[in-house]
Amino acid sequence: MKKVMFGFVFIVIMVGFAFFYLENSKKNNSYSTPEEALSNVKNPKFEVLKIIDTKLYDRVAYVFYYSEVGEAHKNYLAAGRINKNKYGWRFDETIGVGNLDENNIGMSSGNDDYIVGLVSTEVEKVKLGDHEATLITMDKMKAFLFHNVEANLMPQTDFEYFDDEGIELSY
Repeated sequence: MKKVMFGFVFIVIMVGFAFFYLENSKKNNSYSTPEEALSNVKNPKFEVLKIIDTKLYDRVAYVFYYSEVGEAHKNYLAAGRINKNKYGWRFDETIGVGNLDENNIGMSSGNDDYIVGLVSTEVEKVKLGDHEATLITMDKMKAFLFHNVEANLMPQTDFEYFDDEGIELSY
C-alpha cells in the first residue's frame, strides 16, 4: 500500500512540475505588444527590417513588415501571426506574403483561417464571397488580409477587386 501511495504522490509531483514548466515557458516568451513579440523571435524565417502595420483581432494580431530576399533591400513582404495569451503576446508563425513586384499583384496564399495577397494601389476593397479583406498600404502596392475565413473558402481565389468609386477591377 505504501508503494502505491508513493507512486501516486510521485505522479502528482511530476504533473505539477510539468504544468509549472509549461506555464513558465509561456510567461517567458510573452511580450506586452505584438510588435515586441515579433522583434524577439530567434532565427526568424524573414528578418524584420521595418514594421509597416499591425492588424488586431480578438486574440490574434498580424504584424506586416518589410524583409529582404536576395540582394535587394525591403523587397519582400512578410507578416508575423502573434497570439494573445494570459501573459501577453506570443509569436505563432511567419507568413510569407510575397516579393514586392508588380508581377505578383493578384497573387495570394493562405493557411488555417487566413488568406494574404498583394494588389495594386488603386484597389480600395477586396472581397471573397461575403468576406471583405483588411488592406495594408505600402509605397508601391497594397496587401490584403482575410482573417477567420472558413476552411471551405481557402482553395478559392475568386477575389473581387474594387476601386474607390466601387467599380470592379479585373486582374
